[in-house]
Amino acid sequence: MIYEIKGRHKYREVVEEYLDNLLKCLKLHRLTKNSLVIEFIEILEDGTILGQCVGDKNKLTVQIARTAHTGKLSFLEQMFSLSHEMVHVKQYFRQELTINENGEWIWKNRKSNGYKYDNQPWEREASRLESDLFMQCFPFNRI
Repeated sequence: MIYEIKGRHKYREVVEEYLDNLLKCLKLHRLTKNSLVIEFIEILEDGTILGQCVGDKNKLTVQIARTAHTGKLSFLEQMFSLSHEMVHVKQYFRQELTINENGEWIWKNRKSNGYKYDNQPWEREASRLESDLFMQCFPFNRI
């Protein structure tokens, strides 16, 4: 998979190793037609979200906030957010999560509009996997 890391962040080599580990763990590392941009930005929206994943099944951008409404985020908090957003990358690239021509969310081939944010199945999956992915993939010995 082709990826690019943009924006200011600490430990460039650590982020690259972590991203490589996440891609392998999520079985995305062999995808050849997909591209991914990881972008570290100052703040997302009003500071209430820490990360977001936007794009389509071929090209995605993951944005990770460096600051939230509560203040600056630590490097590890940013990396934890990255683990959550990488689950969404998997969902899009594996076409588990799509949007149809009517703008309706489709989760595993079923219309999935009307969920509250925390009950969306794709968010539940990302929340369920984020801690394990972080602990399994982050190169703690490198910082």
